[in-house]
Amino acid sequence: MPLTPSQAAALERVRSERIFVTPLEHFTVSNEYRHALWFPFVRELGGVYVGVASDQNYTLLAAARSEFAFLVDIDRQVVDLHRIYAALIAAAPDPAAFLALFEVRARGAAHEAIAAGLASDSQDRRARALALFEAQREALVVYLQRVREEQAGSWLADPAAYTYVRKMFAAGRIRVLQGNLTGRTTMADIAAAARALASPVTVLYLSNAEDYLFYTDRFAANVAALPSDARSVLLRTIHDRFPGWESAEGDARWNYQVQALPDFQRRLGERSHGRNQDRTSMLTAALAAGAVERKARGVSVIALHTAKPSGGGDLLMARAGDSVDARRD
Repeated sequence: MPLTPSQAAALERVRSERIFVTPLEHFTVSNEYRHALWFPFVRELGGVYVGVASDQNYTLLAAARSEFAFLVDIDRQVVDLHRIYAALIAAAPDPAAFLALFEVRARGAAHEAIAAGLASDSQDRRARALALFEAQREALVVYLQRVREEQAGSWLADPAAYTYVRKMFAAGRIRVLQGNLTGRTTMADIAAAARALASPVTVLYLSNAEDYLFYTDRFAANVAALPSDARSVLLRTIHDRFPGWESAEGDARWNYQVQALPDFQRRLGERSHGRNQDRTSMLTAALAAGAVERKARGVSVIALHTAKPSGGGDLLMARAGDSVDARRD
């Protein structure tokens, strides 16, 4: 469904940040393969979705039937790839047509779609996007086919999920932003936008970004500002090299963890005397308190359905009938 003027304005006010450090690695493809393990925890949550990294966000926001989504990354290549995907998705009515645009014989059609999708960009930005597409195309063909063929319920395996993502992009309900989880601008703007939209952040997907950051005052403030409700969850992956966090069946790398977002916000507010200074210390405290529950091999949860809303919990969370519905024409 189209955005109302006030919704469009709230989304447009969210600003990107200038990032001064170029990452050594560009995570334009995901090495997480079992996102479906999270489906029972996010299905039909609606609300606002916030996530880092690449196209795995499409799988998760489609499962959640998110009404609005903010995709944030410090890596300009990841941001550019989202914008390339958006342009190609607009030109492809189904997953097969989307994947066909990555074939060599469709090179001209893909370039036309990208140029059309980025028509409002400067010539330099369009050229940068086309160069990235050419540099990544062969690797993306292999990766995206795996997403379609081996990842049950993914945005390319499930036509309904693809349609939902396509409608979200078309309606302007997905904002792609270069930003820093520990920065002063983008995350604060997302929190303000969620409040203006009268919609809680129901899914915060961090992948394993916590491997690379401390819980600084700015990070804690950014997370605390996100309006949440009793259903809101944080999704993270924990590498099985960390003792006690075994990998999931069919994914020899990651433990898939779900934490109540209000619980995470509360713990970030309790960081004195060395507590909750980073993910390791936070998990240590949660384990000691008996707040961690093992659901299955490689699937763990923390304090689900036990924490009170935070980040502006007194906000009236309107559940207006303005969500994108892939089941409607």
